Amino acid sequence: MVEESARDGTLDRLIRILGAFDADRPTLSVAALARRAAIPVPSAYRWVDRLTAAGLLERAEGGAVGPGMRLWELASRSSPGTSLRQAAMPYMDDVQAVLRQHTQIAVLDASGVLVLERLSARGAVPNQATIAGRMPTFTTSLGLVLLAFSRRHVTEAFLTDHADALGSPLRGIWHQGGNARNVVNPTEAELRTRLAEVRQQGFAAVDGQVDSEVTGVAVPVLSPEGQAIAALGVVVPLSSEFRPGLAPMLMAAARGISRALGPNGAMPPSDTVFPEHPPVTMPDART
Repeated sequence: MVEESARDGTLDRLIRILGAFDADRPTLSVAALARRAAIPVPSAYRWVDRLTAAGLLERAEGGAVGPGMRLWELASRSSPGTSLRQAAMPYMDDVQAVLRQHTQIAVLDASGVLVLERLSARGAVPNQATIAGRMPTFTTSLGLVLLAFSRRHVTEAFLTDHADALGSPLRGIWHQGGNARNVVNPTEAELRTRLAEVRQQGFAAVDGQVDSEVTGVAVPVLSPEGQAIAALGVVVPLSSEFRPGLAPMLMAAARGISRALGPNGAMPPSDTVFPEHPPVTMPDART
């Protein structure tokens, strides 16, 4: 039993080390890595040496370290998100060729909206989305679509697990950053009303939330059963001449992505997003 506990502790440390890096901190000093991973600095140096030798971390200038190419290679080889991205890219290219702004695709997991891919044009409006980065869930078109069209028990589980964020200001970089400083998440009642509207109209549109003077529009990429596999969205200027046609354009592209994925889709069943919240018998959210 002691050996098993030791192995569990080692795995926990490895997870915390690799999870310490994010879109805003792609590299860290060893001391910062130790703080974020909650391990002693001497242990952090030993871990860095081992993981660097294995190619899972790489050393940057000034003694900082970041994720290595070997880690990217292993993740890309087996990730279901890679198949979704491959299926989506031709359709995203078509949308981007028309709009010349930002086109992106994202999925929902237990932490929120995870951006898998983003295409952007030079001179496009501001957009806070980054590949492999996170976006706010309750105040973005991507997040609203994913919540509105996920299986009912997945949406309910997400709202339960993130209840403390409802009605509160956006946190972290979203609360600190210029245009998002005064953005407040909707209350649960407001959010449920908004999700019902999104389900009814088939898309979500959000003006000037994370960045002023822009609008985000997103539609669901649906499984054969009608649940969201992903959300396909664009970010364009509020004054864009394409605004009236954005939703139909995205819906056509999303249908193409769904067909390209085939009957089984590319992402794991939504039940696996919240395994601690099993499906329950509830009325269909779209009736």
